[in-house]
This record gives sequence, C-alpha cells and structure tokens, in this order.
Amino acid sequence: MKKDKLKSLVKTARKAARKDIRLSLITELKELVGKLGQDSKKLNKDIEKGSKQLAKKLSKELKIDKSAILEASNETKAANVLEIPKPAATRKPRTTSSRAAEPATRKAPVVKPATTKTKSVKKEAVQAEAEKDSTVA
Repeated sequence: MKKDKLKSLVKTARKAARKDIRLSLITELKELVGKLGQDSKKLNKDIEKGSKQLAKKLSKELKIDKSAILEASNETKAANVLEIPKPAATRKPRTTSSRAAEPATRKAPVVKPATTKTKSVKKEAVQAEAEKDSTVA
C-alpha cells in the first residue's frame, strides 16, 4: 500500500477516535451536571467546547496501529467487491411547479415621482416667499 493511502487511513482513524472521545465526554459530563442540578445553556456550551478541545489533544497523542488499519481496509475492500450494486432510485417527475401552484400575491412596485428641485433651489424658493410675505405685510 502506498504511503499516502496509509497516511489518509491513519488520519481518518484519528478523526473517528476524536469524534468518539468528544461524544463520550459530552454525554458523561452532561449526565453528571444533570445529577447535580446545574443544567444551563452556557454550561452545556462550555462542556461541548472543552470536550472538543480535550478530544483534539488526546487524539493527537494517540498511537494508531498501522497494521490493524491495513487489515481493516483490506476487509472493507473485500466487502465492497462482494456487495451487489443497487439500482439507482428513480425520481418522480414533477406535475406542477411550486410557483405555478401558488397564486400571484406580489403587489406592483410603487413608483415615487422624481423631485426636480434640489435642496439649494428649495432654500431659495423659501427665502423668496419669506421676502414676499415681509414686503406685503
């Protein structure tokens, strides 16, 4: 077996061990916390985070037996060869699309009239009206 293939098998075994360690830590700690009556979201989150970190550290230090991995991979290859392939599942064709089944509930977009005056033009118009009012009064 090639060295690259062996490395990938070791890596997958290490990942599986990490996942198993993490799950067992989480279940045990949550059970213990439940017995003590200190169940909360924050505590559960801390348990999950801590168990993930601890599982990572433990799986890095774990020595994995390469001969056992080779035997296991050979067994799975043999099982895959003996396994009869299943026919592909056929999908039913759609009779109606989801959009066609729903009535149109959208409203037409509201178009706002464009303003032609800018702020400075508006200020001048207001000042002009104020001057007219002051001269009339």
